[in-house]
Amino acid sequence: MNALITRHTSNLYTKYVGNFACGEKPVSVCKLQEFLADLSKSELLLTDFKWDEWYHNSHLVDRPEYIADASLYECQLLLTAMVRLEKFSPGVMDNMRRQGVVIAILERINMFSMKLAC
Repeated sequence: MNALITRHTSNLYTKYVGNFACGEKPVSVCKLQEFLADLSKSELLLTDFKWDEWYHNSHLVDRPEYIADASLYECQLLLTAMVRLEKFSPGVMDNMRRQGVVIAILERINMFSMKLAC
């Protein structure tokens, strides 16, 4: 992970950790749209995305605690799929947030970022 991604990752985590806790606490559509825009700028989303790989790793969204052991690539894969799904089915990202998937991914990516910063 290069320094640019490391910086963006830390900023994403810091900016959204308070808003994206799992549970039924509502998050505004504007905040979700801002998050999607920030993700696009972060260079975390995959440009070479294959749905087969998403299906192979989709079990991670069923059990967010599994994300604690996910690789950076798996986190990027999940985020990329969720962003693409959100375009065609609005509400996917908020649903993933309520289930704890988004915060688990942000926490995991932040761990990679912290390891590289040391």
